[in-house]
Amino acid sequence: MRALRRVFWVAGLLLFGLLLAQVGAEAAYPDKAVDFVAPASPGGGWDLTCRLSAKVLKEAGLVTQPIVVSNKVGGFGMVAMTDIVRNRRKDDNVLLAFSAVLTTQMASNNNPYRWKDITPIVSLFVDYGAFAVRKDSKYATLKDLLDDWKTNPGVLTFAGSSGPGGMDHMRVAMLARAVGIPAKAVRYVAFPSGGDALSAILGGHTTAFVGEAGEIAAQVEAGAVRALVALSDQKLPGAFAKVPMAKEVGLDVVSPNWRGFYGPPEMSKDVVRYWEETFAKMVKTPSWQQVLQQQSWVEYLRSGDKLRKFLDDEFGMYEKLAKDLELVK
Repeated sequence: MRALRRVFWVAGLLLFGLLLAQVGAEAAYPDKAVDFVAPASPGGGWDLTCRLSAKVLKEAGLVTQPIVVSNKVGGFGMVAMTDIVRNRRKDDNVLLAFSAVLTTQMASNNNPYRWKDITPIVSLFVDYGAFAVRKDSKYATLKDLLDDWKTNPGVLTFAGSSGPGGMDHMRVAMLARAVGIPAKAVRYVAFPSGGDALSAILGGHTTAFVGEAGEIAAQVEAGAVRALVALSDQKLPGAFAKVPMAKEVGLDVVSPNWRGFYGPPEMSKDVVRYWEETFAKMVKTPSWQQVLQQQSWVEYLRSGDKLRKFLDDEFGMYEKLAKDLELVK
């Protein structure tokens, strides 16, 4: 009997030890460096999402392991997504920048995947659309550009960072429709990132930039580019505080682009929960609030069922919009 008790006692200790080990393993996450992947070249919205989030997470002590930011360019997000879906399905140590740009690519059938093929983690903020020109452009206001565009609809060119039929292309088509220019007359040039699109107007290769306010906030602040309009339904902070909203110049055009992160298809539920909770803490820090102000971003925290419902609704909306704008058949 005493021997039997000893067996149970030892078994209990072993079980308790295993439970402690399991708790310790969970508490230790992440136990190595984490990859933040921006699916575009440096300088655009995806890149800024990764780098600024990583900076705040580290400075606030919310993530103790290194966060390595890398750029995986190609296919307007599809190359990075393909790599994750095919090669890193169970990798718990990688997050990728996510945004409505990917949703529009899916809705326009330019990306074979759908959001259900990956693991949505969080949306953090909204980066509203904007149009801008070089500081020495002859277009001092949006009206100047629109007047010229209506006279010469096939001459003006717009540089953006989403593929044909994607979000930036939609923005140009929406603006064209608002002033009576046929969608077929729009000359849109797609670049790998917002930074590349910005370089195109700075180099005089295209007429105007179309993208997000946050992608050009620093250049607007420095006076390198002139923002003509924000496609927002509220006044933006920072460098865009004095930039008119489309509705203020008589145009009903609003185009928000939320940004956040997604993970591999088979990411552990515990890891997903960790990141949801960690990002929820991050957005409350003074450092992140300062980032929002500097980048003219608007907070938009969503995760779990709320985020998935939002993605479902958004996909349907963009699918219809792409057809209405004659961007897809």
